[in-house]
Amino acid sequence: MIVTADEVNRSFRGTLDLLNSRAEGLKSFDMSERGFWRSFAALWLTLPAYVVSLAFERLRLGMLQPDRSLLDNVWVDLVVALGHVAGFLALPVAMIWIARWLRLDKAYVPFVIVTNWISVIGMLVLSVPAMLMLLGWAPPGLASLFSLAFAIIIVRLQWFATKSTLGLTSVPALGIVVLGIVLNAFVSTAMRGLLD
Repeated sequence: MIVTADEVNRSFRGTLDLLNSRAEGLKSFDMSERGFWRSFAALWLTLPAYVVSLAFERLRLGMLQPDRSLLDNVWVDLVVALGHVAGFLALPVAMIWIARWLRLDKAYVPFVIVTNWISVIGMLVLSVPAMLMLLGWAPPGLASLFSLAFAIIIVRLQWFATKSTLGLTSVPALGIVVLGIVLNAFVSTAMRGLLD
């Protein structure tokens, strides 16, 4: 299932509205069953972020060298790819049970659609500071500062989107966002455990 340029444009525009605390941005997303599955296909748009993650992990492992291909170690490539996909899927899968427990079954599909698009944008934006550091254009301290600033913006965006799609108050919505952060930290730790 291929994501069209129009859908990417509408979904990014809707995400920008949500970033500015405008709940009407939800109207920009395709909330149909087709839109649900296409929001997962949007993971392909994060391929640049995967490449940056792969380069960053290879640098951490001491395997990043100018004379070697970035894709010359199948194990590293596969583990980073699995971590990338698992990080994308972790919260939508966990929300299957949480939405049932909170009796929010009807809100599950809109929540996942919006969350997937936010994840796409989040992965791309958060890869920029790492890329700048890898290219030598930003020292590690500055790259970390950029990453922290971008992460705060994305967490706030996810919090507002969670409130808007699930109809929750601030505290439960924040709890779901924190769960997503914890799941992503677990995925990252597991991935690095396989690589070390």
